[in-house]
Amino acid sequence: MSLFRRFLPPLAGVIGIAWLVATGPTTLWAQEGEGPTMISVRLVDVRSDSLAEWQAAAADISAAFAAAGQPFFHVYERLRGPNLPAFSVITLDAEFNDVPPVEIDASVIDRILRSQNDSELLVLAMDPAVGVPSVSVATSGEFMSVRVRTVAPSNRQAYYDWQLNELTPAARAGGVTDLRSGRVVLGGNSDTFVRFYFGDSVQTAPAGGGNLAEALGQAEFQHLIENEADLILTDEMYVYRYREDLSYTADE
Repeated sequence: MSLFRRFLPPLAGVIGIAWLVATGPTTLWAQEGEGPTMISVRLVDVRSDSLAEWQAAAADISAAFAAAGQPFFHVYERLRGPNLPAFSVITLDAEFNDVPPVEIDASVIDRILRSQNDSELLVLAMDPAVGVPSVSVATSGEFMSVRVRTVAPSNRQAYYDWQLNELTPAARAGGVTDLRSGRVVLGGNSDTFVRFYFGDSVQTAPAGGGNLAEALGQAEFQHLIENEADLILTDEMYVYRYREDLSYTADE
């Protein structure tokens, strides 16, 4: 078991902070022509009276990942919704990827645990065939929107096909430059799909920097949305801001 996972055990919680871990120094979350990338997603709610302590400890963990030669450690702060302050951090899952071990001082772990209310660990399989691959593992915009969709088990393949055959071509046509898609495989409902869009403002983040309605025409865009709605049971969206001061990327 990785040190990071062992010292930060999963607890019941809601989406707040995501620790995402990717697969190797030059590998993206999901690279076209390759198999799925397994990432860890740590979801944490931070105590409002301990925000400074948590951020300082997160910065220390980021530095430890950098010192170990890990590919990246990305922290995002959630902007809206309940249980704020909350954050999202992106890194590789050490259980599924050959990555260097990270040594984190026990006192840093104690500070993290003291300053958080709740924590949940998910593992996602990021699919390189779905979405629009980024040119870099680094974040491609200051803001990130996360769309979470849960389907019935009988609709899992149909929803994947919708993403592959309808959403992905529409995203490319609409000018989306960075759309990453995955499915929960450990720690949650395995019929949950998660999509990450990036943009330079809160307004553009949900659209991933593109305009699908304009590219497809209103009628075709509406048809795309309706086809998705027919397949899903639940849908949620979260908007985050990239925290460069708490993050690290090896290839920058």
